[in-house]
Amino acid sequence: MPFVFNRYSGLLLIFFVHGLVYALLLLHRSIKHDQVSDRWLALFLLLCILFICPWMLGFAGWYDGINCLPCRNIMFYMPMQQSLLIGPVIYFYLKALCYPSVPFRKKEALHFLPAALYLGWSATVFVTDRLLLGEYYLMNGVTDPDLDDWYVTAGLVSLLVYLVICFRLYTKYRQFIVEQISFADAVTF
Repeated sequence: MPFVFNRYSGLLLIFFVHGLVYALLLLHRSIKHDQVSDRWLALFLLLCILFICPWMLGFAGWYDGINCLPCRNIMFYMPMQQSLLIGPVIYFYLKALCYPSVPFRKKEALHFLPAALYLGWSATVFVTDRLLLGEYYLMNGVTDPDLDDWYVTAGLVSLLVYLVICFRLYTKYRQFIVEQISFADAVTF
């Protein structure tokens, strides 16, 4: 699979590799020291590097279906921009930092339902178009579904909602820490 190095793809590749290295280091540290917050941060970094992949690979020539049709199919069928997943991951990272003794409950998995539905739809489109029919049927074959207006808008709304939720969680944490500890300014984030 070709990768055309130019000033755009090369610059994004630097950030991709840098993010991947830090995500792996955080994952290793989280396993070694059993820190849940590091796992959430590693997942956030992986989502961030996946988020820049369409641009990095696009500038490297992967959207060109004439020279590399399998490259374009990877770009179209692999959901790289998980904007519905970024908000919940940031929320659970902040929650793991502020309240490390509170475990993840099963009902909190509902935060990941929109992202799971999008992944399920992406898998359905791939199976239908590539494996069953062998042609573009559920997808138009011209534009990347990750960059559709409805998905970008839904991702932005999700991020705004989780921004408010995270702000409320942090405010509760600040109130709690001030009530419980006399040196709260030294230990708050």
